[in-house]
Amino acid sequence: MKNDDLAIATLVMGIIGLILSFVPILNFFGIFFCIIGCIIGTKTKLKIAKSEVVIRGDSLATSGIVLCIMGIVVFIIVTTIMGMFAASL
Repeated sequence: MKNDDLAIATLVMGIIGLILSFVPILNFFGIFFCIIGCIIGTKTKLKIAKSEVVIRGDSLATSGIVLCIMGIVVFIIVTTIMGMFAASL
């Protein structure tokens, strides 16, 4: 059996979003990837749950959603640190 393509896309979006969230200027692109990854991941998990045919990829979608949430948290932390640094100048 083959994994669902959207589950793989969710995982890739989560990885890219998390990596970009650490970089101060590029973290705005990272939050974009994370939000899109969360939307795709939840839709994929709902599609897999409602499917009558066995579709693999539920764990990929779950891990992609977790990575996206971690990317959003890192974005908030990095943006807050950038704001505190800019305010201290």
